[in-house]
Amino acid sequence: MKADPLIIERPERQKPLQRATFALITMVAWTLWVSLWLPLLTLIAWMLGLQDIYIKLGLNHPFRAAGDLDLVFRVAFVCALSLGSWAFYNRMRFAGKQKRHANRIVDLTEMAPVLEASINTARELRSSRRAVVHFTDSGQLFLTADNA
Repeated sequence: MKADPLIIERPERQKPLQRATFALITMVAWTLWVSLWLPLLTLIAWMLGLQDIYIKLGLNHPFRAAGDLDLVFRVAFVCALSLGSWAFYNRMRFAGKQKRHANRIVDLTEMAPVLEASINTARELRSSRRAVVHFTDSGQLFLTADNA
């Protein structure tokens, strides 16, 4: 008996609510993981002498604090808008289109000479699920097919 895999093999079968929930959980997990690194990053910044960066840039002025936060939100909005527009453009351009062409089926009469094998060996290899190449001590190779 085969156990069910933990990784979803067919994500297109998920419901939109389930996909949105998993996306939200993933974002929260990444945010928490990054927040665990903040004390170390702060320590490194202090060791490099970056604790006075707000004073040197003049960002600690009491009347600029609200304006700085507003600027951060504006930049975040522009970034989100540009990224969303690019994603929408790519979705409209590539959605539902076949990106790859099917491989050409090689005839057995073409396949056998390339493998330096007989037509029967090529037929057996094509019908087998897996083929293993073995080498002898003299450097010659031979193939074995596994039909399991």
